[in-house]
Amino acid sequence: MEFVSESEVNEVLSSQGIEHDPRGDEKIFLKMNAGDEHVRLHLSTAESPVEPADGATVISVEMERLPQVIEHIIHLLHMDQILLVPVGKWRKVFDAVAFSLAENEDWQEIDAAATVELNTRDPLLCEPQDFHTLIALIGALMNDADSEGQGMLMISPAAPILIEVNPAGAIRIDLGNQVLADELEDAFVR
Repeated sequence: MEFVSESEVNEVLSSQGIEHDPRGDEKIFLKMNAGDEHVRLHLSTAESPVEPADGATVISVEMERLPQVIEHIIHLLHMDQILLVPVGKWRKVFDAVAFSLAENEDWQEIDAAATVELNTRDPLLCEPQDFHTLIALIGALMNDADSEGQGMLMISPAAPILIEVNPAGAIRIDLGNQVLADELEDAFVR
């Protein structure tokens, strides 16, 4: 995993039909504007207070399964790179997962290198060798984070996919075309 500049990501956002969604000053949210083929899925626990986006297909998932669901989505859609963007600043994310990931050597390397990025939202580029660390991070956020500002946004540079991981037990997925949506719906809606 390595940090990349926010300006490098703006081109990816534009090419995938993703734009900023102004919902707050201290947090950043993104939304997909992909026209008629735009499909939304909302995976959440029964207890989650997070409201689904308009028109989203809602799928119930147990809290402890949410990290594995993300892993399944990554493999199912053959994602080979993922850009992680914190909803708040990185400091909130690192503070939330510090205890849970204290023994994770891969995360500790990122933590040691992140001192400059802690007060930024500079994206973190993940490649296949990093996905186990990404899944551990999501698991730690689901267990330990206590605010929406500690959530993560996941963007695929290769396909119109936007995933919002909310620590309150919800995953919002925006897909820019029906082919991607069909792949996921076949896996989750049966």
